[in-house]
Amino acid sequence: MLKLHATLLPILLCLLCLSTVGAFGEAPYFASGIKVGEVDQDSAIVWVRLTQEKSAKFKRLPIFTEGLADKAKDSGKMPIDVVSGIKGEARVTYWNKFNQSKKLKTDWITVTEKGDFTHQFGLKNLTANWQYEFVVEARKAGDKAATTTMSGAFKTAPTRDQAVPVRFVVTTCQAVRSIDSGAEGHVAYKQMLEFNPDFFVHTGDILYYDKAPLCKNEAQARAKWNLMFAYGHNQKIHRHVSSYFMKDDHDTLKNDSWPGQTYGDLTFNQGLAIFREQVPMGEKTYRTIRWGKDVQIWMTENRDFRSSNRVKDGPMKTILGKEQKEWLMKTMAESDATYKFLITPGPIVGPDKKGKSDNHANKAFDHEGQALRDFIGKQKNTYVICGDRHWQYCSKDPKTGVIEMGCGPINDQHKYGGNPGEDAKYHRFFSKKGGFLGISIGNGKAKAEWFTTSDIDPSTGKPKVRYTETLGR
Repeated sequence: MLKLHATLLPILLCLLCLSTVGAFGEAPYFASGIKVGEVDQDSAIVWVRLTQEKSAKFKRLPIFTEGLADKAKDSGKMPIDVVSGIKGEARVTYWNKFNQSKKLKTDWITVTEKGDFTHQFGLKNLTANWQYEFVVEARKAGDKAATTTMSGAFKTAPTRDQAVPVRFVVTTCQAVRSIDSGAEGHVAYKQMLEFNPDFFVHTGDILYYDKAPLCKNEAQARAKWNLMFAYGHNQKIHRHVSSYFMKDDHDTLKNDSWPGQTYGDLTFNQGLAIFREQVPMGEKTYRTIRWGKDVQIWMTENRDFRSSNRVKDGPMKTILGKEQKEWLMKTMAESDATYKFLITPGPIVGPDKKGKSDNHANKAFDHEGQALRDFIGKQKNTYVICGDRHWQYCSKDPKTGVIEMGCGPINDQHKYGGNPGEDAKYHRFFSKKGGFLGISIGNGKAKAEWFTTSDIDPSTGKPKVRYTETLGR
């Protein structure tokens, strides 16, 4: 009997140890990643979410890592426990990359279920055109030491008189069903990092509430956000590049949605609130950012203020709303940036595919669309970059000369929805496939490059460029 006890003792101690770790050793993690965004010359926002597990439950559904075939049925509910949140405390420590002796810390902030266990840290009094590094720490409420950390980096914008090279990337339309690299998510994000961008813009449709698995209430909607940023490549870029997030119909409510509508139990207003909760965001979702002497971007809000698609077109029908439209035209006309980029969730020039009535390239909003094209066409070196469309293109409006650059969806798998085909009257470049758009400005020159994510150049190991447009008139 004594011999038996001696044999079992190490096993019993081990089991006791494991039980203790399970009961008392749990800690907040960052399974939904962290995001740095809304960076300008002297401020930034670091977004965090505390989770129960170190990683998402990717095995919950095969679609989470295998994507979804074109003809597969788009149904099924989004599980709400894929990346569960947890209460705890978090703080951010940040410093100039080249002066690590002077580190600044935020206060520890208590994170609760309010706001889906998220918090947005506003970093102030930063220095323009600097490289910053940071660490986010998490701990249980009341603990003295951090139990989990995650690092990141970002660059602040140069001042308006600094003529420095600028590189940025733009993409649109990504979904769980278009995952192309398993638990790593979308390989495009790895390729975007290799482009070495100063910042990143997502024009919207960051996820799809109305595509498998479906999200018809707040819990399901939040769960899909939690999952989308748990993928490896998706998570990494938002830790290392400052991001500007925009929304469109599918990550607000449902296809072609407008204020007052519902999708199951999910309301339009709930969709607006969840978006602001799940990404770094300042006071307004429409804004302009200056990046040095040569670059200024404008990002419009195309959901909050729009009229119903069904209203008869005319002077009162709008996507932007009166206040935003006046702001856009005033600030763009006053800007002395060498290159101006209007980044919008949907097209202004097009041409769009048949049967659409949701954007400025459609007849349904032609009155406001024509006013925008007339205005943009009179601005020097001003370009439209748009998302929403599931194909890449560069078009020129025959009447006003406005050049529009459609960045295309995140990959070739996301070419759902068809395309209008090439139109010689408009298109300087057209591809029915996906990827991302890279913009480079420096040494008095500027160019736009449309990258594929599926065709790799064997000599460089990087994605091939489908088309290059030289900018500047």
